[in-house]
Order: sequence, then structure tokens, then C-alpha cells
Amino acid sequence: MEDELLYLGQEIISHKSEITHMVYENQGLRYSEQIKFSGMTMEEVSERRNELIHTLGESLYEDRNDSLIKINEWSQKVGKAVIEHGISLNEVLKILSKYRTAIWEFFSEQIKDNKISASLMLQANNRINPLLDEITYMFNELAIKQQNDQLALIHTAMDELSAPIVPIADKVAILPLIGEIDTHRASSVMETALKRSSELQLDHLFIDISGVAIMDTLVSHNIYQIIHALKMMGVQSVLTGIRPEVAHTLGNLGITFDDLKTSATLKLALEDIGFTQDNALLPN
Repeated sequence: MEDELLYLGQEIISHKSEITHMVYENQGLRYSEQIKFSGMTMEEVSERRNELIHTLGESLYEDRNDSLIKINEWSQKVGKAVIEHGISLNEVLKILSKYRTAIWEFFSEQIKDNKISASLMLQANNRINPLLDEITYMFNELAIKQQNDQLALIHTAMDELSAPIVPIADKVAILPLIGEIDTHRASSVMETALKRSSELQLDHLFIDISGVAIMDTLVSHNIYQIIHALKMMGVQSVLTGIRPEVAHTLGNLGITFDDLKTSATLKLALEDIGFTQDNALLPN
């Protein structure tokens, strides 16, 4: 049986271009269009496919661990190239089934020509299929990682937008807060405020809450924590824009900002430190 597997493996390798062509014929127009617009050439794609067919052929007579190492290296290399060229990993996963079909067709031709037996074909499939399954698993892992990385970038962008530190003069900036301030957003606001305050070497940060629709115990606590953290960094924070209805609600809840510096409007708070449009010096 080993001699027969050796023969079949070498046959696969010697006919790898033909098998690769079968994959190409069955890949479908959609994937062909993705390849075309990705900037990759069909020569590059064919080269990688030939590498895979070669490895699958070798797997019929090589040690299984050696084949797995080669399959893992191939999957990482191809997966990275696919991501860099903007090709959907899900589409690449669909193509893997075409390899099974192409190899099965090759085996069928070998049986028809009485070169191999059906039992040998099944034995070969028992070695090749787990390797294709391993590629599927690795591509799935890469797809999940890619999705998580994209979500992380989106969350980072959203967090930055939810806490836009706007420099208006040397060591002076404004943090306008708009919308709901829940625990998650408060944590993001604090992280961004501390980071940007350090980068800009701020002395004053004006936190304007005129756009915060709901102010309750939780929100006020979150804002207090942000200001307290900034104070520990040496940044003087001024809370501005407390609307009358918000102040009334806070009063009913027994919440005060007596130990924090506040101002009715952002304009008044800026004027309080001698900041006017005439003497504003924007940082470089």
C-alpha cells in the first residue's frame, strides 16, 4: 500500500498544473473578479495553488507531522496575502471545496485508466481530507481575527469620537460631551482625556456637558471620576454647560458639584481664565 501511495502522490505532483486548472475552472466568476480587482495576478494564484497540490501529493508518502507543518505555513502565507489584497476569506474558504472536487476527479481518471484501485483512492482521501480541513480551520481563525481587529478599530474610532479633545490654545482644550454617558463610555472618555491631556500637556480642560441629555446619579459619578483623575495629573478641569433643568434634577437627587469648579457656559469659563478670541494662540 505504501508503494502505491508513493506512486499516487508522485502522480499528483507531476499533474499538479492540471489539477490547479480544474480548480480555476470551478472557482466561479465572482472569485475571479475578486482576484482581478485585488491586484493579484493569476500567475501568483496558480503558483500558490501548485504549492498546495504539491504538498497534498507529498502527504501520501511523507510523515503526517511534516505535512501539517507545511500546510500551516502555506495557510499563514496565503491567508496573509489574501487579507493584504482585500479578498474575502469567506470566498477563499469556498474555493477549498474545489480542491477536493479537482483531486477527486483526478483520482476518478486514475481509476478509469486502471492505474489505481478504489480502495487506494479512499486511503489517499483519508490522508488528504484532514489537511484540507486544517486549512479550513486556520482560515476560519484568520477570518475571526480579522473581524475582531476591524471591530477593535471601529470601537477605537467611536471612543475617540465620543471624547473629542479640542485644543483651542497652548495648554488649553475643550472636551464637549454629547449624548448618553454610560459606564463604558465614561471609561473611554477618561482614557482618552488622560491620554490627550498628557500628549497636549494641558493645564486647563473645559468639560462641556450642555449636550448631555440625561444627568442622574450614575452619570454625575462618572463625570466626577473623570475630573478627579485629571486633577491627579495636574489638569484643572472646569465643568460647563449645566442647564437649568439638569441642575434642578441634580438638586432633587441631592447631587451637587460643590467641590468641582463649574461655570454656566463655556464662554464664561474661558473668559474666567482670561481667554478671548483676540489673545488665543493655537498650538502648532
